[in-house]
Amino acid sequence: MKDFIYLVQGTAKNVKNYFHLKNRKNSDAIFLTYDQQIKEALFLPNSLWSNGRNKMLDYVLSSKSNYKYYIFCDDDVEFIRGNWDVFEESLNALKPAVAVPIFPKTKHTQIPLLAYQSFLINDEQMIAIHQDLVHSGLLVPYWEQFDKTHVWPSCETQELLIQNFYFSSAIQFNKVKISNDLHRYDIDENSHEIPITIGSKNFRVCLREWFGKQFKNKRQDISKSVLRKIHIILWRTLLFTLRNKFSKKTSYSFTENELRQILNEDSEILQRFLKNK
Repeated sequence: MKDFIYLVQGTAKNVKNYFHLKNRKNSDAIFLTYDQQIKEALFLPNSLWSNGRNKMLDYVLSSKSNYKYYIFCDDDVEFIRGNWDVFEESLNALKPAVAVPIFPKTKHTQIPLLAYQSFLINDEQMIAIHQDLVHSGLLVPYWEQFDKTHVWPSCETQELLIQNFYFSSAIQFNKVKISNDLHRYDIDENSHEIPITIGSKNFRVCLREWFGKQFKNKRQDISKSVLRKIHIILWRTLLFTLRNKFSKKTSYSFTENELRQILNEDSEILQRFLKNK
């Protein structure tokens, strides 16, 4: 069994630049385009970002193949520091639940001298997800219920899930930094001209209302001062390091009883988990 599967989506022209990933020694790769059908890639015409990723994931899972990490990538991954090898080596060494590189929007919270650290926000441009999370159904498939309002809610839903379920095991690799120059899945593109409100409410308000209804107790977003954020990141990083050093456990699965303790009985998150059991 290979350790990694890359799931890359984007335009036909750019996706071709990532075909080399399928020839790597310890990984497989699958590709999807939405603008033009090409050989060696799935084709989902006019698809949005989230259902494109879900299509690739469903294809991999239906093949009955299994991997330690499922690495989702858009077609604009350009390394500023590090490379695919460093990313894979870091995954095998640290075995996090979720792993990301440094992005332009997260560079301000990078802590100097640390090879890795916890994170409070991330970009979905490139993200590695442990097999336990894939098979539990909590983090993926991507939630698509807000896609008619904007592409961003599916991204933000995943970020909220990471911070509420896997915050102690979600790691940013500081030896890997990528750029983020393209934003084709956005509201200014003709095929994705969709409003960013639901009724009179901003989609972020609706998203947080929906998310809050899933839990028995109020879930808080982390919107503190920069100093407070750094404190939280350092504390979580220390806990991750200690657990990695002294514990051989690498499972990130939840039991049904654990989820019933924190989720409402009519929670969509709980229902998805039960469906995937």
